Amino acid sequence: MVATSIRIFLLTLVWVALQGTLSVGNVLLGVVFGGVILRVTRPLFDVEDPSESRRFREGGRPLIRTWRVLVLLVVFLRELIISAVQVVRYVLQPTLKIRPAIIEYPLDVQTPREITVLANLISLTPGTLSLDVSPDNTYLYIHAISVETDDGAEVIDEIKSSLEKHVGRALGPSE
Repeated sequence: MVATSIRIFLLTLVWVALQGTLSVGNVLLGVVFGGVILRVTRPLFDVEDPSESRRFREGGRPLIRTWRVLVLLVVFLRELIISAVQVVRYVLQPTLKIRPAIIEYPLDVQTPREITVLANLISLTPGTLSLDVSPDNTYLYIHAISVETDDGAEVIDEIKSSLEKHVGRALGPSE
């Protein structure tokens, strides 16, 4: 409770500083916004979750988690732009030279939250679509608009080195 009050107080200070005027209405609005922000972001910092409790005990801090989420967002935006440009190239080519495939993507992320976020980020990226997760949560089935090899190794490597790595760092258990 004390930690929540401190966070609301700090968010209120940030709000007042951004508004540039110290008034009762501004402070009350800052408290309301601070409470809403903490409520919305609670799943990112939920200490009731055993993996989160371990993260806090082992030295993980909410600021580090927030930084990692922001890095994930930037990585996703980069992938979004790159994929959109690639899809535009496919569309503008005089002949359609694509090789669509369904790829069995081996998952390194483990928690349902990580798998869900990764699947959604993949689906939001142009040219790829998450289809299903294996019953044992070890594979994600992805449709890719074009692959170079039969097994889609280049798509797997690209997702592993960008999105999945950052999803694991931002939302996964402590390393």
